[in-house]
Amino acid sequence: MIAMIEDESIFAEQLKEMLTHWAKQVNCTVSLDYFENANAFIKINFNVYDVAFLDIQLDGTMDGLCLAQYMRKNNYRGSIIFLTSFKEYVFQGYDVQALHYLLKPVKENDIKKCMNMVYQLAKENNYIFQYNNETIKIPYHKILYFSSANHYIDIYTLEATYSHKAKLTDTISHLPYDFSQCHRSILVNMNHVEKIVKNELFLSNGNKLPISSTYLDHVRKTFLDTIL
Repeated sequence: MIAMIEDESIFAEQLKEMLTHWAKQVNCTVSLDYFENANAFIKINFNVYDVAFLDIQLDGTMDGLCLAQYMRKNNYRGSIIFLTSFKEYVFQGYDVQALHYLLKPVKENDIKKCMNMVYQLAKENNYIFQYNNETIKIPYHKILYFSSANHYIDIYTLEATYSHKAKLTDTISHLPYDFSQCHRSILVNMNHVEKIVKNELFLSNGNKLPISSTYLDHVRKTFLDTIL
C-alpha cells in the first residue's frame, strides 16, 4: 500500500499516474491513498503503508519533515520518500532514515528507480506472491512454515493461511537463512521453533511438525545455532 501526503492535488494526480504505470510494468497490484495534509494522515493507522511519499512543504501545523519524525516515533517501518522543490531540504531526510528524495517536477524515470528500490527492499524482508488477483506481502518473521502439496504452497502465518501455485524448490532458494527444510514438503521458520522432541518440531503457536530422518541432523544443528 502506498500513501501520498501532498497538498497540490494536480501534482498528486500526476504522481498517482506514474505509480500506477510502474505497477503495471512490474506486474504488481498497488493500493494508493491520497491525503492533503499531515493531520488527516495521522488520524489513521499509517503503519499499514509500505511506502509514504511526503511533501516536505506541507501546508498546516505539520510539514513533511515533522510528519516523518512523528511516523518514526510511532514505529513506522516502511519506506519514506520526500517530495520537494528545494534541494536544500534533501539532507534533512537522513534523520528519519528516508529512502530517497525526489525533486519536483518529478520525472517518471525517477519514480521507476525509486519504486524499484522499494520493491527490492520489500522482497528482501517479505514473502511476496499473488493471491486472489492481489499482490500479498508477508513479513518473514510472521511466517511459521511453508507446506507443499499438489503443486501449491500453503503459507502458515501467525494470523492466517494462504495458498498459491509454486514449487517448494523454487521457494526455498529465495528464503532467508531462518528457514530450514524439515521434511520433503515442509519449510519451517526456526525462529518459531520452541523445542525438538525426537522427530517432531514444536512451534510457538502450539503446532507440531514432523522431521524426516533425512533432515533430522541438520534441523537439530540449526535449532541449536538459533537459540545459542
